[in-house]
Amino acid sequence: MPARLTNLDASGDANKSIEDSNVAWFSTSADPARLLKFGFRTLGGGAHQSKTMMLKELDAILATSNTTADELKYAAIDENLMDKSTANTRRLTFRHLCSLYGFIDQPQLTKVFLKLWHHDQEGHRLLALLVSLARDPILRETATVVLTGSVGQSLQRPLFEAALTSAHPNRFSEKTIRSVAQNCASTWTQSGHLQGSVRKVRHRVSPTPAVVAMAALLATVAGFGGPSILSSIWMHVLDLSADQALDQLRRAEAIGLARVRSAGEVTEISVRQPMATTLGERDIEHV
Repeated sequence: MPARLTNLDASGDANKSIEDSNVAWFSTSADPARLLKFGFRTLGGGAHQSKTMMLKELDAILATSNTTADELKYAAIDENLMDKSTANTRRLTFRHLCSLYGFIDQPQLTKVFLKLWHHDQEGHRLLALLVSLARDPILRETATVVLTGSVGQSLQRPLFEAALTSAHPNRFSEKTIRSVAQNCASTWTQSGHLQGSVRKVRHRVSPTPAVVAMAALLATVAGFGGPSILSSIWMHVLDLSADQALDQLRRAEAIGLARVRSAGEVTEISVRQPMATTLGERDIEHV
């Protein structure tokens, strides 16, 4: 039975009801081949086995207009925009960035991410989180820890360790689980969901309309449509209720990243065509 994460209540606080720990990131109607082609990773490990979402390094190499694989590699390794001390460290860090963000193959997800990154500076940390969640199953497995935490609640590493151990019984050593849990907690801190260097405390994030449009695109490709986009886990990651998500998508419509039509109780949400036109990425019309 797929998990269900309830909407935020009228006050904006989350109703922390989860039927099980396997949050439904993908609808049962999602096409695995379509997910893979778009840039999702549904199985296996990911960058968080050894790194975080590396927001600082990401900011550094995307600070210019670099977008192609060769340009990004040159910026990271030859120009050392990430300010790493050795060539080997630069190469290794860039390899992890490529694994997480798809900089070499550049699937449709990566191309949209790069366009929105330069379009919406305020949304950087949450754009990076959404792509990291789409491309790293291990990070997704820690989401329930954060999303079920009340604002102001202390969320320490043992909670992340328990989530990972439950998802991967007997797969990792205790030392590895501890390291991966620390990496995931760091990513949720970089995204703004947690605050504090030692004692991690839950904080509410404030997504921009462009970030919400990106979440709607991920939900669409993941097999959700209409109102189910608004109540999907992709919106809960942004601390939005269905009504709040709809309001932000209307704002995204004003900047050409979404189209929302409502008639009575029927709500139609489209992001693929508007984003394809506004961002100049025609291929996403057909994902």
